[in-house]
Amino acid sequence: MALIAALVSPHLPGEDMFQHIGVLTLVETATDEQREALAQALRELVGVVPGLEKASVVTDAKIREGNADVLFAMTFDTQESWAAYGAHPAHVAVVEEHVKPVLASKVFIQSAGPVFLS
Repeated sequence: MALIAALVSPHLPGEDMFQHIGVLTLVETATDEQREALAQALRELVGVVPGLEKASVVTDAKIREGNADVLFAMTFDTQESWAAYGAHPAHVAVVEEHVKPVLASKVFIQSAGPVFLS
């Protein structure tokens, strides 16, 4: 499990960090191009939004019907950086230009530590 946590988080156990994890389901009419553009726009926030250290973003393989479309894990240096992220102009632009036009549903969690997936 430590290997998986290392893939999600650039931090060592015990280091400060904060994660914002989301699962997005897009409307049926969303195109593959829109899905990929959304994923790329999220990745490109690293280096633009202060405190955002890593953006791991994957899209569904579309093997099974009913799956969500996009999964992301955004790693921040602190909870305060995550809180500021919501209002950052670059994040707002991604939401307005890439998320809202195709969003059907969303689920988010925030975690004050590495996320272990098994």
